[in-house]
Amino acid sequence: MVNPKPLIIALALLPFFSPAAKSQALCGSGEQSLLLTGSISSAKSQPFAVPKAGDSWRHQIQWLFPEGKLARVGDTIVIFDKSQIANQIEQLEASLLRVKAQEQSQGIDLESALLSARFEVRRATLAVEKARLDASVPAEYIAAKEYADNQFKLLQANTELEKANQALKEAIEKRKSSLEQLAIEKRKAEVELSAALAALDALELKAEIAGPVIIGRDWNEKKYQAGDTVQFGRQIASIPALDGLEASAWANEVDVDKIRLGQAVCLSLDAKPGLQVQGKVANIGRQAVTKSAWGQSKWFRVEVALSDTAGLELSPGMSVMVEVHP
Repeated sequence: MVNPKPLIIALALLPFFSPAAKSQALCGSGEQSLLLTGSISSAKSQPFAVPKAGDSWRHQIQWLFPEGKLARVGDTIVIFDKSQIANQIEQLEASLLRVKAQEQSQGIDLESALLSARFEVRRATLAVEKARLDASVPAEYIAAKEYADNQFKLLQANTELEKANQALKEAIEKRKSSLEQLAIEKRKAEVELSAALAALDALELKAEIAGPVIIGRDWNEKKYQAGDTVQFGRQIASIPALDGLEASAWANEVDVDKIRLGQAVCLSLDAKPGLQVQGKVANIGRQAVTKSAWGQSKWFRVEVALSDTAGLELSPGMSVMVEVHP
């Protein structure tokens, strides 16, 4: 008969050798441990910042995707006020139509002037041919005065032909330069309109990855909302990817020297009491920032790689307490 005592003892000791028990053993195991506050974040995320659209450096938020709701690829996340650029587009469209009409109208006038100049050259050429024919009559067959008049008329005809050729040359050059200038003006109007249309599109930010939407905060740690006017470059929201999760914590300037890359940490989640996750320090920020809600101290960002999250229901934004072991 099998003695049941060893089996009972093994079952009783099993929780102490489980992964959770191992993490719990690590957490709080040292009196010199450093505690940092932080949250679950994603190694891959899409930020949504105020674009530089049009001539304005500040834009008003017209609509925001609900925070915490899962966004799909292609969903609109932020819409900024488009009224100013929409009015500008109307003016640019009218300007482009005006330039095109001017190009067509002047093109017709220039073509007409060119045809007229060519006709004058043809007429002057015929006049030279006639004058040359008259001037070719020998002096002995006509009166001296008539012969002199014919020679003078030939000189006049040649002069008129030179003038006509010069006028034709000027008409050709004027047509070319005018059409080139009109083409430049039309291209400029088209580029300005394209830029305005692109700026209009830039005022509507769409999701390129799927994930929960997290709304950003201003300098006073107040979350952005519709109606806020925000300066160019400020991050309004972000979407963290649901894969590649990590933890981000903040270390005070007094304590940051106690943290090293690769240092073991243990994380406790506020939303899941009793659950602890192991990790290692993956990166320590080099530039300190001031958190207005935390006083005047300087803080350094500490990124933590999670060792094993299989089976854990983690999501970006979860608050965590990071215990850094000495």
